[in-house]
Amino acid sequence: MFDKDLALKLIQGKPWHHDFEILPGVRTNGAYNPTTLWNELQLPEDMSGLSLADVGASNGYFSFEARKRRARVVALDFRHKDNSGFGLVQYINGMSDIEHHQINVLDITREKYGQFDIVLALGLLYHVCDPYRALANCAALSRGRLLVESYCIDALLPKPMASEPIMRFISDPDRFPMHGQLNSDRSNFWGFTSVCMLRMVEDVNFSVLRKNVHGDRVFIDARRTSQDDGETRLSIAYGSVPVTLRGQNPDDSKAWKIF
Repeated sequence: MFDKDLALKLIQGKPWHHDFEILPGVRTNGAYNPTTLWNELQLPEDMSGLSLADVGASNGYFSFEARKRRARVVALDFRHKDNSGFGLVQYINGMSDIEHHQINVLDITREKYGQFDIVLALGLLYHVCDPYRALANCAALSRGRLLVESYCIDALLPKPMASEPIMRFISDPDRFPMHGQLNSDRSNFWGFTSVCMLRMVEDVNFSVLRKNVHGDRVFIDARRTSQDDGETRLSIAYGSVPVTLRGQNPDDSKAWKIF
């Protein structure tokens, strides 16, 4: 067991996001208690034999809870674990077998990281300039279940608009403070209606089983419908059409392939 006094000394005075207990009597006292969301995920009590990717892991609460249930866990975050609190918690709780990769969600690929039974994208998409690509990258990592949680603007809109798939851009609060941004947080780029989030998840090859809205948050539990992403629009969104070489005679109409 890690020395309690040393643990308290190491964690004090740091800007924790997740409020959770690292060891008995050692709590981060962060800005957000993630317990309610953890319970809403409805993950198995025994996750032996299951793999889980925690994208946007932050301080690591969800990664550590999944590891406690014996899942194989891979965490990914745009910050290095030694600068996100994740590495410090690992040092204290001894869960050194959780892989942590520093990478922006927009650069994640299935080819590099493989696939997992469960992928978490919690409190992530509204912090990303290209949320569709971020969602598609998270979806590509999942062979089965995708759990998404995000900022939701349903309550800010008239009912007819709240039922539409709408995204709202959030301006930079430092440069445009008159626009009324969420929490004056520069990392907030988008707000979504819950219908928008549902349609986006469906668009990347998943079927939504649960959609819950709690105030300004939306949670979605989805399952992959097909392993063939060729059925989706992802190649249109982020790919290019393979070249068909022109015929040697440019005066021959058959030399030109238009598509």
